Amino acid sequence: MTTRSLYTYSWDVAGRKMSGFVDEVLALGVNGVKLAASYHAGKFIRPPRAGQVGGRVVFPEDGALYYEPSRSHYGSLPAHPHSDPAQRRVAYDLAEDGRLALSAWTILFHNSRLGAEHPELVTRNAWGDGYLYALCPMQQHVFDYGVALAIDVAQALPWQSLTLESPGWAPYDHGYHHEFAQVRRNVWLETMLGLCFCDACRVAARARGIDADALAARVRNRVDGYLAAHVDAAPDQAGAWLAADLFEDLELAALVRLRQERVTELVHTIRQAIPAEVALYVIPTVQRPTAQTWLEGSDLAALAKVCDGVEVPFYEPSAERVIADGVDTVRRIGDATKVRAILRPGVPDLGDGAQLQPAYEGLKALGIKAFSFYNYGMLRPTALAVLRGLN
Repeated sequence: MTTRSLYTYSWDVAGRKMSGFVDEVLALGVNGVKLAASYHAGKFIRPPRAGQVGGRVVFPEDGALYYEPSRSHYGSLPAHPHSDPAQRRVAYDLAEDGRLALSAWTILFHNSRLGAEHPELVTRNAWGDGYLYALCPMQQHVFDYGVALAIDVAQALPWQSLTLESPGWAPYDHGYHHEFAQVRRNVWLETMLGLCFCDACRVAARARGIDADALAARVRNRVDGYLAAHVDAAPDQAGAWLAADLFEDLELAALVRLRQERVTELVHTIRQAIPAEVALYVIPTVQRPTAQTWLEGSDLAALAKVCDGVEVPFYEPSAERVIADGVDTVRRIGDATKVRAILRPGVPDLGDGAQLQPAYEGLKALGIKAFSFYNYGMLRPTALAVLRGLN
């Protein structure tokens, strides 16, 4: 049986009559919602909706929780419930209605609020620059916060599943406020800038026999040389550089594996800690294609073994690319039933949504049976309406 869910923010539902919202979702042929239970900062344009409350542009509260947290679960990193009770109430009203399968979309470590409050716990590059939007999961306080948050969310409401996002290291380029550069970015440069050499990562690396100080020095030398040169690498060149560095620098490859093991440990710990009846899925990456999950510390096959599966954002410009990525993802995991798909049925993906049907059918043909669509509040009504035609 194919299941379909709609990613949803509380601010797009708060203040509305809940029965009307549920009727609208069910009329699209969708039987569930993935509601943001915790989320980061952003800036969102909202097309008009019937019964919508508020204006056209939303700035979410950074690092907020969209339910009533139990503060006793948390240690040195606290829970920050959203300041608007109406937004915290949405999940409970959906549960009370009961007609939609309810899943908690849970952001773990992409959290500028906690990063600003605790700069000692953020990702730090080879130069020591801190990325306040990215907590480092090698830090034990951060690891413990991720487990506490997942337990708290799982126990707060009758969720059918939790979908964990950002369980690892955020990439360098992740849409931070006024993110700007006058060099062209590429996968090699992004990877080098995204490596973490904070105190906790250095200690863990040394325990694995990796000379973290020497590796950081090599990263600095490579990147500084590139930035000083009057050249921008083409995509195929940058990919080749990255592959060569990973093959030739065994300590770099070992650091990547160490990060993957840490994220797998986190997800395994969460799976053991939350109720067995609540399924646990992981969004392993924001990278395209999915095979690059390792950039954020995700090991697809390992994650699929320690939880119920992975939920993959197949965010591609064409159905052909979506299906190719699906083939590779299923190959790496070895079981299509362990893969859930996320599709965007509008701008900027799939020919602005025109290729949704072949992408959907192509993934179904691979054995994928669970689909989600992103995002209720940002899609035009015409893009949402296309969901009715999916079987």
